[in-house]
Amino acid sequence: MKKDEILAKAKKENLLGDEREKEVRVKRDAFSLWGLIVLGATIMIINLVRTQSPADIISLLFCTSGLGFAYEGIKLKNKWHIISGIILLICAGYSFYRFCMGLF
Repeated sequence: MKKDEILAKAKKENLLGDEREKEVRVKRDAFSLWGLIVLGATIMIINLVRTQSPADIISLLFCTSGLGFAYEGIKLKNKWHIISGIILLICAGYSFYRFCMGLF
């Protein structure tokens, strides 16, 4: 391979960033997801203490987790992750339905 071909290939491979940047993005996503889970659980507990339905927060948490499992399962071709994602998304849909029914 010539120098130009090697540089072009390396540039194409690192289009979305080098390994360090990719690792930082993955950790950023995991960190923000944990923030969402902690905040969601806190709001859910407050709603339960106030005798309000936490269906809105539950649907958000199920949806976030379900999409994560489904994406991972599709990318890694892992049927258990896909099934888990689908189940969580169904739970999210049901919780959202319960939330909407509570509004009317």
